[in-house]
Amino acid sequence: MSTETRRPTRREERRTQTVQEIRALALDQVSAGGPEAVSLSGIVRAMSMSPAAIYRYVESRDALLADLVVDAYDDFADALAAAAPAGAAPTARLVAVLGAARTWALAHPNRYRLVFQTASGSGRDLAPERTVSAASRSMAVLVDALEAAHAAGGGTDAADRDAGTAALDAEVAAWGRRAGLDGHPPRVLRLALTAWTRLHGVISLELGGHLGAVGVDPGALYAAEVAVLGAAVGPGGGPGAQ
Repeated sequence: MSTETRRPTRREERRTQTVQEIRALALDQVSAGGPEAVSLSGIVRAMSMSPAAIYRYVESRDALLADLVVDAYDDFADALAAAAPAGAAPTARLVAVLGAARTWALAHPNRYRLVFQTASGSGRDLAPERTVSAASRSMAVLVDALEAAHAAGGGTDAADRDAGTAALDAEVAAWGRRAGLDGHPPRVLRLALTAWTRLHGVISLELGGHLGAVGVDPGALYAAEVAVLGAAVGPGGGPGAQ
């Protein structure tokens, strides 16, 4: 039985190229004025297309914006997963995942801003059936790495029972269920949210130029935050552990 992969036709290749060009122009619009600046008419003018022709490639403006969000989240998740081979030591894997988040953000600042600094990436209003699952992929990589490091460090969930209020614990549990992460220990989920807020805070300030303006090395600050998180997974869980 032949296993030869079928090559795309010239028509299929042209369609792929056109879709890529449309998405690139839309991302340029996001960079210039935020998600609200995305305009199909502007893309049509830039590509010298007829107004009706663009609908052969995108369903609507919101669908195009959702495509950008899903593409960014998928690429982000792929980068995190690729940074941490399954056979790596738990703590090294965690540090690699966290480092990859910053590396990806610096390499793709406009895509990062779209998904993490605008409501478009929140999954609340824009195609939640697509964006929520895409966002959950990257969080799952982080949670898996945290749980492995937590277990290797000897951490216990009981040690962190008083870290938050009952209301917060319930909210974290509900979030875990929505994101398909409810099989993980509550403490690991809380640590994941802590990492998400603190590390994305550093990245956002770095991209905005705020850390450089006050003379703080963003890389050093980020590494320090990673060290704190590594220590939080349990005894022996810091970045220097083997």
